[in-house]
Order: sequence, then C-alpha cells, then structure tokens
Amino acid sequence: MNAHVWASHKTGSDLIADFIAARCHENVFVVNGGACVFMIDALGRNETTDYVCVQHEQAAAMSADAIWRTTGKIGVTMVTSGPGATNLVTGIASSWFDSIPALHITGQVNDRESKTTIGADVRQAGFQETDIVAMVSTITKMAVKVSTTAELAIALRDAVAIATSGRMGPVVVDVPMNVQQDPVSEQDYLTALSEADVEPALGEIDAREIGLQIQGFLANAQRPLVIMGGGLGLAGTAKVAQDWCEAHGIPYIASWAGLTYLDRSLPGYQGSQGVYGSRHANWSVQGADKILSLGSRLDNRQRTGNPRAYAPFADIFVVDVDAEEIRKFHANPRYTGRAFDLSDLAPVLASVSFSYDSEPWLDLVLADKGSNSSGWEASVEPGEFNPYDAVQEFQKYLPDGSIVVSDTGANLCWLFQAYAADDSYLFTSGGNSPMGYSLPAAIGAQIARPEKPVVCVIGDGGLQMNIQELQTAVNYELPITIVVFNNSGYGIIKQFQDSNTNSRYHASGEGYSTPDLQKIAAAYGIPFSRVTAVEDIEPDMFERGLKLVEFVIPQQALITPKVEGGRFIHDQFPYTTQSGQQPLPFDYPSSPSDLVVSSAL
Repeated sequence: MNAHVWASHKTGSDLIADFIAARCHENVFVVNGGACVFMIDALGRNETTDYVCVQHEQAAAMSADAIWRTTGKIGVTMVTSGPGATNLVTGIASSWFDSIPALHITGQVNDRESKTTIGADVRQAGFQETDIVAMVSTITKMAVKVSTTAELAIALRDAVAIATSGRMGPVVVDVPMNVQQDPVSEQDYLTALSEADVEPALGEIDAREIGLQIQGFLANAQRPLVIMGGGLGLAGTAKVAQDWCEAHGIPYIASWAGLTYLDRSLPGYQGSQGVYGSRHANWSVQGADKILSLGSRLDNRQRTGNPRAYAPFADIFVVDVDAEEIRKFHANPRYTGRAFDLSDLAPVLASVSFSYDSEPWLDLVLADKGSNSSGWEASVEPGEFNPYDAVQEFQKYLPDGSIVVSDTGANLCWLFQAYAADDSYLFTSGGNSPMGYSLPAAIGAQIARPEKPVVCVIGDGGLQMNIQELQTAVNYELPITIVVFNNSGYGIIKQFQDSNTNSRYHASGEGYSTPDLQKIAAAYGIPFSRVTAVEDIEPDMFERGLKLVEFVIPQQALITPKVEGGRFIHDQFPYTTQSGQQPLPFDYPSSPSDLVVSSAL
C-alpha cells in the first residue's frame, strides 16, 4: 500500500481502512454504534479489509489480542464511544500486561458537540461522550484523541510503531465523527504510511558488553540455571537461548508465558516454575547457585507472594527490555541485571565464554527429575474424574500444530501443568488473567489462522463471562473445539478459601450457579458431548468442527501441586508425596521466616 491509494473523495474513515490494510491484520473486530458507523462502513467498502462482528466489545479486544500472538500482525478493534469504548478496557489491560501490540480505534462525538466547546466543566455534552483516552492512559503505550485528519495520519503512523517497539503493548486512537467524515489530503496518506521515527527506549547497547556482564555473572557457577520468559518468545529468540543452554549443559526452566516457545522435549528443559509450577522445576530453582532470567518479570505467581521463599541462596541476573522490571529488585543485593532488547540476544550469547563441571549438577537434576512426584494424583479422590488425566487424554487426539487457548483459574492450571511436550501453541492472558478470555481469543486465533486446529479450554465460570461469543463462532462457522471444565464453581477461589476462610465458599460455590450446558449448546446449534470419566473421551470429540465438550469434574477437584502461604517454592502441596524429591544442596530451614538472608524484594 502506498500514497497512490489516495483519491479526492476519500475521508478520514477511508484513511483508517487503507492504513489497516497496509499495516495491520485485515480482519477488524467490531461492535457497531453511532460514533463508529462511518469507519466500519469504510472497512466494508475497502477491497482488502473486512470486519468480524462480535457480541461484546470486551470480546473484540480479546480476539484482537490473539491476532498478534498467532500471526505477528497487529490486531485491531473498532467500536463506538461511551460504553463501546469502556467495554474494551479489560481486553486492553490483558494486552498491556502481556506486552501484546493491538490497535483500538474508538469513535467519539463530533468536536462541535464535545464538552470542550461549551465553556463549562460538565460531565458530558455529546451523547455517550466519554474521555476514553484518560481512562486507558495507564494501560496503553499511547492513547490520543485526534482533531484533524492531519493529526489522524500522524496518530495512526505513530501508534503502530510505538505498539511494536521496545516493550510492546496496546494503543488507542480516539476519532471524532467529524474527523471520520472530513476529506483527507494526499499528504495525509503520505504521512500515515511513512515510517515513524520512534526513539529506541534503551539507546545503543553493545552486545559484547552485555555478554561480558553475563559471563562475569556466571563465572564460578557450579549449579547454573536459566529462566526463559515470554519476552524471549515475543522477541523471537527463544530458540537461540535454548540452543545455547543445550550446547553448554545448562538446565533451564520456563514461565507459563515462555514455555510455549520452547521445544520442551529437549533434555535441558526442566519444566515451568511458580506457585502452580512443577515440583521439579521449583526444586531446580532452589538448588541453583546462579540464575540467569531472560525475558521474565518474575512476578509473584512465579516467585510466590513471599520472595524470601524463592532461590534464597542464589544470585540472580535479570535481562529484560523494560528497565523498570529490573529496577524493582533494587533493594535486594542478590539481584542484578541489565535492560536489553532480547531480539538481539544471538550475538550476546555468542560472545559469552562459559564452561563448568556440569556432571555433578546435571546428575542431581536428572535424579530429581526421575523421582520427584507430579502431585496430580492428589487432585481428586481415587476413582473420581481427574482433570489432569483429562488433559493428558484429550491431548492425544489433537492434530499436530494445534493452537490451544486457555482461560484462567483451575482449568488454566490443570492444562499448563499436565500438557506434555508437543508442537502445539499454548497461550493465555497471563498478567490480567480475566475470566472469559479464551473463547474470544480462540475466535481471534481461528480467524487469523483458519488452517490451524484451535481448541478453547475454559471453566464453567469463564464461559459465562463471554458466553454470547458462541454466536460469533456459529455465525462465522469457526471449527473450534470448546472444552469446558465444569466443576460447578470457581475452583481456584475455593482452594484459596480452604486455606484462608475456613472453607467458606461464599460467592464461589454458595450463591454461584451454572446453566445446563447441553441446553446452551442446543440453543446455539452447537454439537455437544458430556464426559464424566476419562475413558469416555473419544477422538471424534476433537475432530475439526465447532463443538462443545463438557468435562464434568468433581466440585472439590484441586490444583496440585501448589505452593501455599508461608512455605518455600519447592515445598508444595500435597506434602505426602514429597519423599521422591532429592535433597537440595543448601541447608533449608523449615520456613522462609527462619532464613538469615535479605528479606527485601
């Protein structure tokens, strides 16, 4: 696309459509309304762009979030002012916390109707006038309201460049109705489709300099470990880091955001860490003396809410594109690091000269890997339908290269804990983790990658948050398999209540209800299967085609293993299976509170 698409009859709305055709994914997720009618009309008239009608703006933002994750193109939403724009907020926050680029274009009232023109500080002048720019300013990389077509051209150009530079994230462009209808100049087109001059967030950094820092950090390491986060995948260098670890005999683990980018069948991979991480991965953290973290923010679902419980005897070097993610560790002398764009990781690691006597550490790691219990057997009573068995069974029937989108809560934990190494692409909204994410995200993934099998994994609670999007899947004949783990409640909250409110299940079991999912499926005309035992899972449930598969899980099914409050990260419930864990090379006391080490973050 170039400036020759300009024509004298074109408007601001045409400019937006042509810009999307040139720089973004061509399918825009929309809910129509008065303040965006002209822009959506332009999408419909454009020969390259198209729109997808979702049922709720929240779902539009979540679908757009999945576009970048599955294609590397920018997903776009287009909605009206007021409630249309505010309904985007949860999905925008999801992209913000997970560093996912997305472009959200909101309609706004005519400037002449805006409260800024009437000389009084009223709450609202135009119908559905809402200052969405102010509302999303803390969860976007850029949010701007434009007043002219010239400003619109600059905003579009800069928004996409800013969204995809440095630590990536969502952007919002708010477009008044008069700007949508105003004629545009050829210069507007030239501006919009030119390259933005975005200042690098980190400036020029010599790769060898970073390499020497990592080399110095690893010097004298006897038990090194590398953590691979989602930032490596977003930077496109997860394979570079994994190959380097394999070549140097360094074991490595991943965050849930990072694991999908790795070949998890290779010998150096030890699993995913965290409160709901694998016993062995957490044991590996606690046994290491030097930990190199690449592209992971090491949040409190990875390190637990008590940082003293995490690698208290190790030094940790953090590399992240966001300097603030390193600065947050300033009070703890065990943490050092460097802000660096991990897309340039290859020359960094190539410059690192490192070797160590790996046999003692790898022997210890291998021994624990072979003996440490998964803990999954404690999720339910013997003979009950175990969600971990369900994951392992249905995975057998997924075609190669499947995209598997998980929601939040217990279903997320069961999936990511039990899903074996294969070439599937797993993702979820990890940072914001909203209920109801996986259905619209699966819709976005299927729209973006129609050739791929897509599976939506969701809980009964999450499904009800965006249940209306079943109609979107029906309307566009999307062959998504929707797997609902139905435990008739908020399982992860109930487990928290077991530990903290004496198992009083207010608003998680008591007061909460679920519909008959077979009737729901019938209302939408979706084929339905109900499964109450692992042996009832059949291959045809996962053949391509839109279907809803309900796994009826015991209401008290637990997430196991899990780190509970006041315990070390390697000391996970259920405790009766800990006998297979190898002794750690450090002298750990019974509780983190007994450590004589820094208590800082």
